[in-house]
Amino acid sequence: MTRPKRLWVVVLVNVAVGILTLAALGYLFAKALPVAGTVILTLLPNVLICGVLITSSIFAFLGYGRSRWIALGTAILFFGIHLIQSLWFYYQPSSAVPPDMPSLASSVERNSLRTVLNLWAFLSDKTEAFFDAVGPNNRSRGP
Repeated sequence: MTRPKRLWVVVLVNVAVGILTLAALGYLFAKALPVAGTVILTLLPNVLICGVLITSSIFAFLGYGRSRWIALGTAILFFGIHLIQSLWFYYQPSSAVPPDMPSLASSVERNSLRTVLNLWAFLSDKTEAFFDAVGPNNRSRGP
């Protein structure tokens, strides 16, 4: 059975967002090199979540059924945290929001859309049929 197009899309979105986030975190780390110890502890959870999101999305794309659920949970965690943060800043008085924040309404839209996209792609009947057809005995073991 062929991979559903929705699985292609959601894996591409998850990997692209994860890589862009890791690049941005790397830039922040490079800018704050003198206080690297504190920055590492602050950024480490986000780096780990991005790494798990990228890795589990790729393994789900390859047909590993357990990775599908890990990718879905990590995507909900990753995009959910950003969604809650954007909503929290959106409903704060304007004096509490940093002036250089991008449009918070569009951030809420993007994170909501990405969460719904992951739910739609990983929980759909087509994706379920793909993972059932691939199964542990039918999956190729080579690259």
